[in-house]
Amino acid sequence: MIVIKYFCGGLRMLFMILLMVVMLLIYIIGIKAAIKHTPEKGFKLRRLFLIIMNPFLGFVDKIEGKQNDKPSLYVSNHRGLLDFFITMKYLDVYALSKAEVRAMPILGYAAELTGVFFVVRDNKSSRQATRDSIVHLLKSGYNVLLYPEGTVNTGKTTAAFSKGAFEEAAKHGFPVVPIAQEYSSKDDLWEQGVSSAQQFFKQFGKCFTKVKVAIGEPIQSDNSFTLMNESKKWIDNKLLEMQKDWADIY
Repeated sequence: MIVIKYFCGGLRMLFMILLMVVMLLIYIIGIKAAIKHTPEKGFKLRRLFLIIMNPFLGFVDKIEGKQNDKPSLYVSNHRGLLDFFITMKYLDVYALSKAEVRAMPILGYAAELTGVFFVVRDNKSSRQATRDSIVHLLKSGYNVLLYPEGTVNTGKTTAAFSKGAFEEAAKHGFPVVPIAQEYSSKDDLWEQGVSSAQQFFKQFGKCFTKVKVAIGEPIQSDNSFTLMNESKKWIDNKLLEMQKDWADIY
């Protein structure tokens, strides 16, 4: 059983890397030969990759709600290794990620090319630069996605949110859209102390990864605590609703 799990996970990892490399090469050649790169083209490339890749990874997802028609700050709970693979299949967003991802071969460049910006979480000046980037992107007409818990959380409801981005949304009048994402299996939760490689084989060594995603209605306020608390409350209630009679993780 363990051998089959590692074989299945390894095959999926190999296919993911090969698909990423092939699509990047085709796109880069296309940029140099005929087209000019834009964020919109990067989003389309990312969405195409996920449409092809997610079924091969075994993702079986259900979506509720839709992308807001105005530039918005999207905030989601963070459960697993590839949460963003599901969310970004449905949203054209710039996403916040830790700086270590940028240093990863292939993945780092692919992430940057398709709408990911990076932050050094323990660096105060970098955090301020991140807040400035969020404001700039939203003012430029783009959506931004972040995980305000700051790390993965396997509790029934969300951990405490960081308030920085909510302060910027309140200050500049941007709507905040909450997102809840829940898995059906305990193997899909990225627990503390488990490496990314271990988690990949644990999660994608099985046949299917069942996940539900709900996108809420925009929340608008000039009070950052209202934005933060209302978003957290909506996500927590939706997670509990998803867990009832479906998820076997608690």
